[in-house]
Amino acid sequence: PYCGRAHPIIQEALREFEGQVRVVFFNYPLPGHPHAMPAARAAVAAGNQGKFWEMHDILFDHQQALEEEDIDGYAREIGLDMERFHADLRSPETQRRIEADREVGHDIDVQGTPTLVINGRRFAEAPTSLAAYLREELEQ
Repeated sequence: PYCGRAHPIIQEALREFEGQVRVVFFNYPLPGHPHAMPAARAAVAAGNQGKFWEMHDILFDHQQALEEEDIDGYAREIGLDMERFHADLRSPETQRRIEADREVGHDIDVQGTPTLVINGRRFAEAPTSLAAYLREELEQ
């Protein structure tokens, strides 16, 4: 499965185990990052139009340019319906979804991003051991 601009080792493991693992993305905007929440809201709003990963990737590629006008430009670039995008950005439902994701992150003690969770447990190994770890999990 595609999971955006993930670390190459993660992408490689996902290709190796395609059809056997599922990627679930949770928003966990870090409180010390002034643009984290607007970026999370933009990703959720884009996802409502089926373009989550496109927005994810563009935000990831432009982490130093996340002002409102930048995000609007990215939304136009990926072809979003801007009226719907703006409505979804402001929607209380968008905020509820992000807060629900943050609660999950808090429950599993996320310390930073990205954090990998495999079968309900935080993966704290070196990325190079991901494939071996997945292999073990799949054998159980």
